Amino acid sequence: MTSMREILRIGRLATILVYAWWASAAFAASGAGMSAPMLRIALKPQVLVERSDVRLGDIATLSSPNLDVLRRAMSLPLGHAPRMGEAIALESARLQWWLRSRTGLQEDQIEWDGAMTTSVRTAAREVAGEAVVEQARAALLTHIQALAQQKGLVQPRIELQPVSMPVTMEIPAAGTSLRVRPLAQALVGKRMLVWVDAYAGERHVRAIPVRFDVGLFAVVPVARTELAAGSEVQAASVAFHEVELTRLSPVSMPAAWSAEEVASTSMRVRRRTEGGEVLTTDRIQSVPAVARGQRVSVISRNGALSLESQAESLQDGQIGQVVRARPLNASAVLLARVIGPGQLEAQP
Repeated sequence: MTSMREILRIGRLATILVYAWWASAAFAASGAGMSAPMLRIALKPQVLVERSDVRLGDIATLSSPNLDVLRRAMSLPLGHAPRMGEAIALESARLQWWLRSRTGLQEDQIEWDGAMTTSVRTAAREVAGEAVVEQARAALLTHIQALAQQKGLVQPRIELQPVSMPVTMEIPAAGTSLRVRPLAQALVGKRMLVWVDAYAGERHVRAIPVRFDVGLFAVVPVARTELAAGSEVQAASVAFHEVELTRLSPVSMPAAWSAEEVASTSMRVRRRTEGGEVLTTDRIQSVPAVARGQRVSVISRNGALSLESQAESLQDGQIGQVVRARPLNASAVLLARVIGPGQLEAQP
């Protein structure tokens, strides 16, 4: 049974305006000499509420000769609905005392009927585990597709298999939604976790973890034979196969070049690569337009006048990048922009 303290706690949501209205209504009824009760209340023995807030009209059948009185009585707030699986028991005797203290109505102006105790529970609906998994799968698939596009993977293919199926669960019936937590910049791995949260309105009800086995496949360049560090990549030394990237270590979904790029771009090996290994960005790179230690031409412009001199590049650089260079037979260092293979333009 609910204690007097709990009844008072439930009633704290009643406002001063409600009290003032009830007091004025009671005074008017008394002055008019009404003999019939102003409000009849018949408590229900058991109630399932669907809203997050409980009102008097939810737990009782109300009647009144005054329509305005009836409407206000039905909307009188009692407090929050109980959590799933819990119940609140309201005794009519204690509820009578609480109602009079909050409304200003006299005892003879309220007629009570029905059950002596009302048990209040939250109405529930079942959510199948399959529905939770489908929302988690859709969010994870979108996340991986976006990362695959960002990395420039060729012909990506994604396989998602739930590790286990969440059981069917009960959640509040009204205003309930399932929301997948943002995956942010989570790296793709062989096993990934997605959280799905159940909300009743804006109130968090439950968090459901869904784990997936992930397979991310893409067509990537693979070394046919061993490639030495610093060597140039020849088209004949590269084959293209579909590879499951989630089995690589570490799993970081590396970007890879297409067959057209390998054939049209000069590339060199960054570090020794065994035959059969995937040629990702940490293993090969485009040959720079100018290389460190290379003798290059430097063009200096002054209005319509252009001067060309020789220098040693102190850095690797692609076209458009600014690198450091040292003119031949000089100790000073200048900054120059790469404008072509072996060609720099001095910066002012």
